[in-house]
Amino acid sequence: MVMFPEYEDVLSLSGAVSRKFSCVVTTHTLHKYYALHHHDVLELSLVVSGTGTEFINGSPHKLQPGTVTFLRPHDMHEIFCDDTGVEVICCMFDISLLFGSTMEADFGTIILGTNDGSTSYVDLDPQPYAEMRACLEKMRFEYLEDKLAKNSYIRSKLIEALIIYFRAHQRRNNLTPPSSNYRNKKLIWNVIQYVNTHYINDLSLEILSSQFDTSVSAISLAFKEVMGTTFLHYLHSLRIRRATGLLLNTNMSILDVALETGFQSFRTFSRVFVKIEGLSPREYRLKHSRESTTSNLQSDVPKD
Repeated sequence: MVMFPEYEDVLSLSGAVSRKFSCVVTTHTLHKYYALHHHDVLELSLVVSGTGTEFINGSPHKLQPGTVTFLRPHDMHEIFCDDTGVEVICCMFDISLLFGSTMEADFGTIILGTNDGSTSYVDLDPQPYAEMRACLEKMRFEYLEDKLAKNSYIRSKLIEALIIYFRAHQRRNNLTPPSSNYRNKKLIWNVIQYVNTHYINDLSLEILSSQFDTSVSAISLAFKEVMGTTFLHYLHSLRIRRATGLLLNTNMSILDVALETGFQSFRTFSRVFVKIEGLSPREYRLKHSRESTTSNLQSDVPKD
C-alpha cells in the first residue's frame, strides 16, 4: 500500500472557514513523532519548551525554546521529538488574511516571495523570543474570546509577529533585500496578491497589464527588480508548489494534476516540474511516498 504524506485541512477542521476568518492559533505539546504532512496555509510556530528535530522539505534543523519556523503552503514537514516532547504555539493562516491590510509593500513581497535558498526557521535571541512569545500568546487569548474588533486585533498581532521573525531571519542569514523604488514595490505587491489568488487560471504579463492598466514592460521590470526573479518563474513556483501537494495527497493522474494547476500542456508541466524539483512528477510522487513509508515504520520502532 502506498503511503502519502498527510494533508491537513487546518482551517476547515478548526471552523475558521465558517467564521469567515482564515486564521487558527493553537498551543499543543507534541510527543515522539509528528508525521510527514503539509497544508495549503502559511504557518508560524514558536517552540516554548522541549527539544527535537524538524525536517522541512527533507532538510533537518534542531528545535529548542526560541526556534521559530515559517512555512509556506505545501512545505513538507515532520517532527521527531526528544524524550521531553516539544511544546509550541502555532498560528496557521491563509494568504488572503494579509491582503487589504496596511502592510508595507516591501514587507508583503518578502512574505509571499519564492524561496530564496535561505532557511525556513531562526533561533531567536532572548529579547525577540520574549517579544514573539508575548505576541503569539496575546493572539491565542484573543482567538479564544469574542471581543470587539477581534479579527483586526489578531491580524495586527500576526503582522507584528511576522516582522519579528523576518527581521531576525534577515540578520541570521545575512540577507539584503533588493533595492527598488516605492512605486515598483507597491505595483508588485498588488500584482502578487492577484497572482496568488488566480495562479491556476490563465495568466500572462499581457493579462496583468490589462488588469492593472500598466505596460507589460513596466510589470516585467518591476517584478524582476522587487522580487529578484521573473514573473514566469514566480508563477511556475506557485503552480508547482500546488502540484506537489496534489501528487502527494491525491490519486489524481499526473495529467489531471497538470491541468488542475494551470498548465495547458503536459509537456510544459513536466519540463517546469523537473526544472524546479529536480525530478519528474512521477519520480517525485514515488520518492516521497517511500520516504513517508520509511518514516512511519521508523516512528513505530520502540527505543531501547
